[in-house]
Amino acid sequence: MIKSNLLIKVKESIESELTRADLKISIKKLTIQGSLATFILSFIIILFFRNNLKLASNFTIALIQYYFISLLIALIIVIFFIYSRITLKKIKRKKEIENVLSDYLQLVATNLNAGMPIDQAMWYAVRERYGILAQEVEIVARKVAGGIDLEQALLEFADKYDSELLKRSMILLIEGLRSGGELSSLVDKISWNVKETQILEKEISAEVTTYVIFITAAAIFIAPFLYALSHRIIIIMADILSKIDVESLAGLSSNVPLKFSGGNIISPSDFKTFIFINLGIGSVFASMIVSLIRKGNIKSGLRLIPVFLITSIVLFLLASIILTNVFKGIVL
Repeated sequence: MIKSNLLIKVKESIESELTRADLKISIKKLTIQGSLATFILSFIIILFFRNNLKLASNFTIALIQYYFISLLIALIIVIFFIYSRITLKKIKRKKEIENVLSDYLQLVATNLNAGMPIDQAMWYAVRERYGILAQEVEIVARKVAGGIDLEQALLEFADKYDSELLKRSMILLIEGLRSGGELSSLVDKISWNVKETQILEKEISAEVTTYVIFITAAAIFIAPFLYALSHRIIIIMADILSKIDVESLAGLSSNVPLKFSGGNIISPSDFKTFIFINLGIGSVFASMIVSLIRKGNIKSGLRLIPVFLITSIVLFLLASIILTNVFKGIVL
């Protein structure tokens, strides 16, 4: 019973998020597509473990173990992709509404000055250029025409979006309706407040540009070059150690305070895997920090993750090629 209620709540939550993002897809179809993508991606990921599988004593057991690891990684990636898609679509719709909210409220204030009631003033202020906001106002108008209270319809409209600016504006408008005061001047002040808030956000974003440039440069330019240099040094050191005859130097251990070992501490291939993992982690955190500085929230940084990740990996590979050619002439 508890599991059933939990599943129902999860299903309702997902349906609510899909509705807010305006994604016309059912949960069943989303689950099928996600499962198919997970299985395909898991087979691609397991290819990265092919060297480990070749060295395994029991191939079958190792294959099962690495496949479950690949399946888990693929599942996390697919869930993260679906979450990012829904979140970014919600943010895009929120921004589209916020960008035209001030102009719309000014038209509402003008209609109120002309003597229209609030519901008609909102309806006649709708313009095609307002896009999503126009659609939402039409939904509010249909709800009011169907007998739902205007205050409730406005609250439902504000709750559909994670926008503090929209929620504050609707709450102020509802308070004005309840107080019975002059609505035209109130709506006009709300409109100017929205405009001033947006201008202030742009000014703050411009002020922190230096920090954004520094973090971006460190994540996608400096880090890949330093990793490429470290990788090249490890390759050179591995080549040097491979040419040293450890047995002939064994007698020097009593006179020279050094110990020579035939094995490498870390192989270049393992270090390269370590680099890709670190570039991925660094790209995620860098994009989120940049988004937090510029936009004031982390979710907006989800769209920057692929850009940061692909750029950093490409620059690492380019730096590796350049350094390979630079050290090519060195004879060991």
